[in-house]
Amino acid sequence: MATLLQVTTAFIVTLLLGCSNQSSNKTNSRKKDSVINNSKTATLVDTLRSFVKSYGASDSNRLFAFVGEKISVEPLPHNRGSMDKGFKAKYAILKKVYGNFPEDTIEFVAYDHYGTPPFSKFKNVLLYVSADSGLYFHQKYMYNDVYKTKDGRWAGTYADDDYEHAYNKHTKTKPIKIDFAERVVYPTKMIDDEGQQIVFSYPKPYFKTIGDSAIAIYGNFVEELFALKKTGFLTARGLFEATAEQEEDMVESSQPEAPKTPPSADDLKFLAFWKTFVASVKEPGLKNFSNIALDSLMICDKMLSTGNFINKCFGEVIDDEVRKRIIDRTKLEYTSAEVEFTNLFTSNARKEIVRVGNNYRFRQMLVTCSTKNNNPPEVVFNFIETKKGYRLYGIDHHGFKECCQ
Repeated sequence: MATLLQVTTAFIVTLLLGCSNQSSNKTNSRKKDSVINNSKTATLVDTLRSFVKSYGASDSNRLFAFVGEKISVEPLPHNRGSMDKGFKAKYAILKKVYGNFPEDTIEFVAYDHYGTPPFSKFKNVLLYVSADSGLYFHQKYMYNDVYKTKDGRWAGTYADDDYEHAYNKHTKTKPIKIDFAERVVYPTKMIDDEGQQIVFSYPKPYFKTIGDSAIAIYGNFVEELFALKKTGFLTARGLFEATAEQEEDMVESSQPEAPKTPPSADDLKFLAFWKTFVASVKEPGLKNFSNIALDSLMICDKMLSTGNFINKCFGEVIDDEVRKRIIDRTKLEYTSAEVEFTNLFTSNARKEIVRVGNNYRFRQMLVTCSTKNNNPPEVVFNFIETKKGYRLYGIDHHGFKECCQ
């Protein structure tokens, strides 16, 4: 039943061969899982060598960014069990933007969860690929469609996803007016495969909308587009190191919005208790912490006595990062529920807990943390109402971090 109490948050790790979003946080993988994944990857790479050119590179994860012109994009045989479709892409290299590559054409593997990679719909694109055991793989979903300018340079249109990335909050790169050699136009309406009309919006002043078309006015040259990808999505994927300022921006962007309704009487009672709890975790000796915790705690899906938790791994779970974040309650999210437990409490704890019908009143406080130094992106404190007020029931980590081993 413990898992029913968790607020599930999906932190998707972006892998070159996996199904993922554009943005993801770096996480720790178990050593055993790494061995399994490496074995699967090696087998898959060996299979792909039958279809895609290998360049014999000895190093892995080298990033190469370039302006390319499509030669071909063809489907690969489906890998059983994969949620993605694979494609063999061949592009002529028109301009090298970052990294080195010895030839003037490149073959690489691209995976897409939704079908044909959207970058293949454009003639010229700024692409991002990484080497792995001699093969190159597209950095999933990473591209900018680009066009010639009147002065012969390559530029793309306003990259809203890149500018809106939390890591780019303080970027010095700004959109500028671009004199494209030919007018760059996007449709504002489209009919999908099911016959439904989709309407797209293009922000002003970066685009000018006329009828069913949006004309690009602002954009950036490819060097600036790469810089935005580098400090944004590519840094989030671990290819580059995030600065302390970027990590703070990421945490700030993940904070919950302030509740739109005023707190209830029970909310106020819980928030008053939270102040006491915050003070208790900073107190030398943790005497008050012991008093406001049940005699046994569920820590990372393991039941521990409170004394054992304090002696064994208190500092690991409630570390400096957590203590830093729990001060400002306006940046935290709290929830309430009535839940049923099965054989999770000691007999002493059961005597204290207040029942609400057949259930118990359960509160959670969610704390969003920085992902630097292997911190989990979210820590959840679980509380339960007792005859003596709220008491700590347990602590969860969301972000694949093991604790109290």
